[in-house]
Amino acid sequence: MSVEELESVARMFDSKAHGDQYIKDYYHQACLSKTGMQTQFCPSSVRDIAATTHTSLRVKEMHAILSCGSDVGGTRMKRPQYTRPLEKEPMFAARILVEDGFTLLLDVDDIDRFIQHTVQRNSISELRKHRQILLEWLATSLQLVDPLGSFVVCNPLNDDLVFLLIVSLPKGRELVTRYLRLIPPGTELSRVVCMAVFRHLRALFGVMASDKAVADTASKLAKTVSRCVQSFEISALSACLAAVVCSSEQPPLRPIGSSAGDGASIALKSVLDRATNLLSNPFAPARYVMSTINLWQASFDAFFTLLMNYCVSKLESILQQFYEPSAADMAKTIGREMPIELLHAILPHTNESQRKMLLDFVRRYMPGVPLSSESLLG
Repeated sequence: MSVEELESVARMFDSKAHGDQYIKDYYHQACLSKTGMQTQFCPSSVRDIAATTHTSLRVKEMHAILSCGSDVGGTRMKRPQYTRPLEKEPMFAARILVEDGFTLLLDVDDIDRFIQHTVQRNSISELRKHRQILLEWLATSLQLVDPLGSFVVCNPLNDDLVFLLIVSLPKGRELVTRYLRLIPPGTELSRVVCMAVFRHLRALFGVMASDKAVADTASKLAKTVSRCVQSFEISALSACLAAVVCSSEQPPLRPIGSSAGDGASIALKSVLDRATNLLSNPFAPARYVMSTINLWQASFDAFFTLLMNYCVSKLESILQQFYEPSAADMAKTIGREMPIELLHAILPHTNESQRKMLLDFVRRYMPGVPLSSESLLG
């Protein structure tokens, strides 16, 4: 027997005699694994799927509390009504859902570690099915809306209500970030979660928190979404852009690096850059059917209009701030307010009329600014 197999057998005997140290002494075992003092860091077995989804009744109860006692305006909730008990408060229910979500993701971690170290290779396929069921169950718990109708179904009267309340909490944003990292890349489930983020860019990234730790939760979420998008195909990218333009919220289109927060621009730029890489491939025309290309073009055209309208409005408001603006003052203000990176990212996808519109925009609204139309168009 190999060393790994001997260690696995020894762990099973030890767990029978003394209990599973992975569970009883989790943090110490994790430290030993990180320092290399322990070769295996995994449970002796994984929990049965019925045990990992035992909270389904509680989740339904929390959903009922959230839908009846909350009012989402962006991500704000009504003040607590002190005439009812704490366990009936929406914020309390949201926190319970977050903790239950993290518990479920820990079960997913256990499955991943068990697969990595198990000697029972014939059980790996079942474990992977178990893993997928858990991930899909969490999507149902979050009540995510899928406009394409291929995955999650929930009450249209409460679209994204649970999701919005959960991501209003810093730990809720950490949950979604961790969730996206565990979902297999390029899957429908990944698309559904990312679309929920793109529908609510303003709620997630509109205001930069003054607390650095809280602000970091939004930054990490944006970067994680950006990484997920790199595995998407054109149809999923089209859906993400469509989620932005169909949202009732104006996305915060700020330059990357803005002190006010740049999470929305980072996520959007990743969509545009990924599409550029896919469509610039010489085999792209043969790879995608015409309906897929048309869907992308329609989504992009709508986003182009949204972005240009935003830029024109932003520049006009900047011009009103100056009585006799100098080139230096204008350049400084525009650099702080305009989403220059997004303007660069849309260029490969523009048609002739859109490119002309962009050139006219630059010539009209950026006179004297050290950002010429030629440099913008690369």
